[in-house]
Amino acid sequence: MSIPNLPSAPASANADREQQARAALKQACDEAFAYGPAAKSCSHAVWYVIQKLVDAKAPLRTANDLIAYMTTNWTSVALEDGWNLANKGVVVVGGKPEGDHGHVIVIYPGDKVAGGGYEYAVKNKITGKMETVTMRSHGIRPRCLSRTMGSWPGGTSKGDKNVFDPWGNDAAFVQVKFWTPKKP
Repeated sequence: MSIPNLPSAPASANADREQQARAALKQACDEAFAYGPAAKSCSHAVWYVIQKLVDAKAPLRTANDLIAYMTTNWTSVALEDGWNLANKGVVVVGGKPEGDHGHVIVIYPGDKVAGGGYEYAVKNKITGKMETVTMRSHGIRPRCLSRTMGSWPGGTSKGDKNVFDPWGNDAAFVQVKFWTPKKP
């Protein structure tokens, strides 16, 4: 006896699922941004999103520990692929380890945006005085969810800044890696 071929899910059903997953990712990012303990902690913000959408039992890890975990337990993706996945509602975490405190972000679904546009203080090399300057754009990139314990104005984003801004310089940004959970 032969089994008839069953029709696959209509394209509109897949599009609806992607739209719902994307909305869920955006909502989780927005909730993480508002989550009290995340106000000064990138790790708490990313953990919130992971618990909401990937693993409800995921333990809280520092940024450096989370990066180490993702390096061996998640799949590495290129930034462009990560942006495409985020727009399908898949959690994509970016990060860069550093001394005591690394930094982690989540790619926020949506269109790409120009970075920069925020002010920060810098010491004038000639006068030695502090000046306020505006960060220039370093390109159009995917949006991000980012929180920080530091004072860098690019380190806080509810999707209004792009993935470059939390690091704010080319030398640091080229070291940022991106991961997504492995498929079971």
